[in-house]
Amino acid sequence: MKHAEEIAERLSYLGGEPTTKPDPIFIGKSLKEMMKQDKRDEENAIELYKEIIKRAREGGDETTARLFRKILQDEEEHHDFFISILEGM
Repeated sequence: MKHAEEIAERLSYLGGEPTTKPDPIFIGKSLKEMMKQDKRDEENAIELYKEIIKRAREGGDETTARLFRKILQDEEEHHDFFISILEGM
């Protein structure tokens, strides 16, 4: 939620309108299935944030690039956490 708030604030500042409709929540049949989905979600977020950083830099928007670099770092840590959990299952 913290990341969503930061992104929404930046989007508003840039004149955009943040979405208020979250994606459907995935409910797995097992803990392992849910962890695998969480890992995939982190991978998708990592790729998206890398693309946003690239485009922000190309557009000369260092503030947005810096925000997403920080969020990317957090997402990579989350991804590593899910990998560790899955390896122990």
